[in-house]
Order: sequence, then C-alpha cells, then structure tokens
Amino acid sequence: MMARVIFITGFNRSGTTLVTSAVTQAARASTLTAGDLARHMPSVQRFLTAASKQGVVTDRGVDRLPVSESTPEEYGWLLNAVTGDFAFCPQALGVLRPLVDELAGAGGETVVLKNPWDTGRERLLLDHFAGSRVLVVRRNLSAIEDSHSRAWNRMATSNRYVRALIPDTRRRAETLWAIIDPAARQRMIRNARRRTRKRAVRLARSGPRLPLDRVAFLSYDELRSDPSAGASWAAHILDPGALGEAIAAHTFPEYNRASAGSVMARVIDWYWARAWRRARARQLKLGILPGRQLPGK
Repeated sequence: MMARVIFITGFNRSGTTLVTSAVTQAARASTLTAGDLARHMPSVQRFLTAASKQGVVTDRGVDRLPVSESTPEEYGWLLNAVTGDFAFCPQALGVLRPLVDELAGAGGETVVLKNPWDTGRERLLLDHFAGSRVLVVRRNLSAIEDSHSRAWNRMATSNRYVRALIPDTRRRAETLWAIIDPAARQRMIRNARRRTRKRAVRLARSGPRLPLDRVAFLSYDELRSDPSAGASWAAHILDPGALGEAIAAHTFPEYNRASAGSVMARVIDWYWARAWRRARARQLKLGILPGRQLPGK
C-alpha cells in the first residue's frame, strides 16, 4: 500500500519551506531533505561532506536558512538530475514513486513533498497519487517579487549550495554566470517576475476547479499574522491546532513587508486573493471544512 502523500505547492519565495516543515511536524510525517538528495546526487553528497569536514555552515543562498542533512528540499532537483526537467510529468513516476516509498519506510505512512515547479500542476499530482492531498500556498505577489530580487542578488555572493544542486557541469556554469553577472541577473529577475505573474493568473483560474476535499487554499501572509486562523483552512487535511503551533515554531522572527508593487502586480494579487476566497467559501458551503461556517451564518 502506497504512503499517503501531502504535496506542498506555491511559487518560489512564497513560504513553501516554512509550510513543508510545519506540515511535516504536524502530521508526524517524513519529508525530502538535503540528506535524502545526497543519497541520489553525488554533487550534494560532496557538498555536505565538505561542509562537515570543514566545520562550515553554509546557507541556501536564497536566504539565511542553513543547509544540513535535515534541511527540507524540493523534489524538483532530483527530477531535474534524472529527467532534465524540474516539473512532474507522468514519465517522472519512475522517480517520484520510489522516492515516496523510500521516505515512508524511513519514518511512517505520511510523506510531505514540496516543489514550486509543480504549482499549477496540482491536478496531475492528485490524479497520479491516489489518496494524496495538496496544500497550495498563496503569498502577496509584490512580496514574492521583492523576495525574488533579494534572493537572486544574495546568490551572487552565496551560491555553493545552488551549484551542488545542479549536477550537469554545463548547466551549472550557465546558471552561475547568470547569477554573478549583474546584467544577466537582472534579466533573470525580470523574466521570473513575468513568469510568476502569468502563472498566478492561471492558478487563480485553475485552483478553485480542483477537488475541494483534497486541496487546502493557504495564505503565507495569514499564517504569519495568525498561525491558528491561517491553519484552520487546512482542517480537512490535518489537525489545524498542530499545524498552527508548528507554523509559529518554524517562522523567522523578522518579516519583510511587501512593497506597494506595480499596478499590474496589485491587480493580479486581487484576482488571485478573490479566487482563494471563493474556493474557501465553496468548501465551507459544502461542509468540507469541519467546524467552520460561512460569515454571517
């Protein structure tokens, strides 16, 4: 019997690492870590071994989160190393299903997996993993864009871990050049912004059409401001009290507030937030969310 899988999706820099750590704790589950990747990717193993021998604590590059064998990681890196693509597709089942079995054998019957590259592909994941659930994380779009810029600029001086995640030497060199060269880096930031905006619009349209009993529509900003209230929107998937406590335990003390952003970003964010409200309202109306009711009822 295959393990129960909880997928965490959401764009890069939208809080998926925080949610993955919290859900793993709340569900008493197993999740993919850098140590797990090292068993399949020699480049990651060499990185962890060198860091251990040198007594060096290296962060992820995109932020201050230190990298160790227990650091949660996205399965897209493993898919890319094997298939050349970061996103899940039916052909990648031969990689992901054995990985789920491996992780379930190590720590229980529930496995939590995150991969920002699969944001918008939730139905594909649900269709290919019976009994699975998905937590989709939304964050203020301007905050995502601000965080993207900070992350790319930070990687210009802290990119050891990123290099270890890319086993192909040619692609690694191309990525490193794009990170280090200021002009190329700014192009990457602009391209990422355009892609994220387009994908956010598509997600706002497709998300509410997913099976509402198998999907939770979460907000990183709500989880940060009120972990208990934010976690309640996943009550049909896992214990909201345990999730709220875990969110509070894993958050960074500082919180970068979003800039005003462009008019386009604000319009897309409004559209995306409305989609989440409508999906949640349907879940409440259908009685999918236990102990909740529509406002005013």
